[in-house]
Amino acid sequence: MPSNRKVTLNYVNILKDKRKMKFAATATLAVFVASQAAAIDLGGGLKAGAEIDMNYTTGIEEWALEATPEVGFEAYGADLTVGSTFDLMGLNEDDVFKGLDFGAEYNIGVIPGLTAYGEIGTDADFEFGDATMGVKFAF
Repeated sequence: MPSNRKVTLNYVNILKDKRKMKFAATATLAVFVASQAAAIDLGGGLKAGAEIDMNYTTGIEEWALEATPEVGFEAYGADLTVGSTFDLMGLNEDDVFKGLDFGAEYNIGVIPGLTAYGEIGTDADFEFGDATMGVKFAF
């Protein structure tokens, strides 16, 4: 049977982890709300915005903070975007820039929520990877 001291220490560690997760969730929500409000319409179909993602993975006990700026163009039902992801936790490391992500979406017909899309990305050396194409239905 474990001693009361070990049980108390384990309980204290669990409470600390819960506080960290609550802080991370609150910080992520605050950043999400701020980043959504910062997205702007530049006119003429151009738009710019950013997303900041702060998260904690429990299995490997690791924090992550990434910024994803994105610019886009909308015309004739097509939505074209290009963005990139930057690792803000590793600003002093070599692999902060992870490449560019290109995307295109097009609303199909008169059915709301039916969209054809395509995605392709590059690595930090601007070499293209696999392309993804498909149709999705959101309701």
